[in-house]
Amino acid sequence: MNSTNSVNQRLTALRDAMTTHNVSAYIVTNNDPHNSEYSADHWLARTWISGFTGSAGNVVITKQSGGLWTDGRYYIQAEEQLHGTGINLFKARQPETPTIPNWLANTLEENGTIAVDGRSISYAFYQELKQALEPKNIKIILDLDLLTPIWDERPNRPTANVFEHPAAFAGVETQEKLIHIRTWLTQNHVDNLLIATLDDVVWTLNIRGGDTLYCPVSEAYLVVERDRATAFIDKTKLPQEIEKKLNDQGVSVRHYEYVSQYLNQQCEGLSLAFSPTYTDSLLVNSIENTVSLKPMACPVTDMKAIKNQTELANLEQSLTDDGVAVVKFMSWLEDQVPSGLVTELSAEAQLQSYRRQTRHYVSDSFRTIAGFAAHGAKMHYAANDESNAVVNESNFFLVDSGGQYLGGTTDITRTFHFGSPTIKQRSDYTLVLKAVIRLTQTRFMKGSTGANLDIMARGVLWQHGIDYKCGTGHGVGICLNVHEGPQNFSQSHREVELKPGMVITNEPGVYREGEYGVRIENIMKVVEVEQNEFGTFYGFETITLAPIATNALDLSLLSQEELNWLNHYHTQVYKALSPSLDAHDKAWLQRATQFIEK
Repeated sequence: MNSTNSVNQRLTALRDAMTTHNVSAYIVTNNDPHNSEYSADHWLARTWISGFTGSAGNVVITKQSGGLWTDGRYYIQAEEQLHGTGINLFKARQPETPTIPNWLANTLEENGTIAVDGRSISYAFYQELKQALEPKNIKIILDLDLLTPIWDERPNRPTANVFEHPAAFAGVETQEKLIHIRTWLTQNHVDNLLIATLDDVVWTLNIRGGDTLYCPVSEAYLVVERDRATAFIDKTKLPQEIEKKLNDQGVSVRHYEYVSQYLNQQCEGLSLAFSPTYTDSLLVNSIENTVSLKPMACPVTDMKAIKNQTELANLEQSLTDDGVAVVKFMSWLEDQVPSGLVTELSAEAQLQSYRRQTRHYVSDSFRTIAGFAAHGAKMHYAANDESNAVVNESNFFLVDSGGQYLGGTTDITRTFHFGSPTIKQRSDYTLVLKAVIRLTQTRFMKGSTGANLDIMARGVLWQHGIDYKCGTGHGVGICLNVHEGPQNFSQSHREVELKPGMVITNEPGVYREGEYGVRIENIMKVVEVEQNEFGTFYGFETITLAPIATNALDLSLLSQEELNWLNHYHTQVYKALSPSLDAHDKAWLQRATQFIEK
């Protein structure tokens, strides 16, 4: 991590550049031009300038001060990492916290200038800025990159090769996906569609990449017209056989940097649909007014969210394989923790080593969160050499991890205690399990959204005066983003219906700052339960397979129905995973899944 001194030196250099260019405020993000959740190292400018390493958050630097806006997952981490930099923490999404556009409008003097690398902010965010700053006649410059000249050894743009995601895993060929997109064009009376979201692009093209450590995507655009489709990508990344396959599927390939020129030439006099949230402001502003821009949500996001039968079957197989790796890790933990030699980092490495042995493994799906004691209260904690704690019997050990496999993406959290939990710890752990079970067992009417159902888990904790500052669940990709929209469980008013074929995580938690964190997470698929005179009812099936630790439970807090659910789930886990384990780990799994009664 950056030392405070080097961060302060960078801030000084940036402010000197701002003075040279007469800039009152400079906005810095970690966004690539596609507003991806996880960007390639080249784009991690906010991390470099501020020292804050969380995956979400934007920084504004002014002549005298500055601020970081990030969400509840990172409040604790941000306070620590910003200490001594003079950058203030703004707790985003809190009622009392102004947005960046509003804060700038209230802070800057009239006729000032703000600047940003326009590739790193979306067109939607640019529009918010413009609306907020217009009354004070504050100018916005999108083509002023002040960081590259002062960023020694800035990482290059990624160059990893693209690889095929075959139909055996994808289920549907690109040609058929393009037919669905063109049907959408007709239904929405639009001539062309610009797809900028990386996972939407590679999903449509049945390819994957290696631009980031954890998301197998590649920087690219896709333009779908009525009679042709064109992908824009660094052609040095594209093996000839894959380009030929794309050509055979009706997709021509051009260089990544050519997209703006192409849109202006080929879409002149026509309408172009694009997502303002995922298309960068510099690109959109480069499109001439002879093109009729239609800001719309990308239809591929919804198409991708409903997994086909091939995708679901492969995901369930991937979760079974992943479960075997996780069980080996759990067995290893129980054997090794008493030795006093297990640390957060060694546990993380051991878990990854088991996943690497799994068929069709591509990479981890995110940096493992292995947080012992107070570290577990930081929702997106990542151990380093300085923080690396020894795991012992005195407290909870929270491990949130996942893998990328050709057949699917996994995401699982289990919380362990290798000693004697306190009454409060047992209560917290049991309440989290109750919340998981309650949401898992929920039946709901067709048309219900994740925002409707979030209360089913969160409400269990609310009854005890406990809350968590994050969502309860998110969609998951097929060898793609571990956080995949549009569906989720949260308190936001995101009106996205949950439909059969969608998969979504279920991960309530308790986070006691300075003490410990507890989270249990499974992936569920949405299924139809019944149709009757009242309508159509959906429900969930848990497809993650791994034991849930039982030694920290307060059985008096569990109903018989909840115990029955846990025993039934553990029976499924043992049946599915035991055939792939050696005698030692199989015996451990048998103990971990044994029948529990009050």
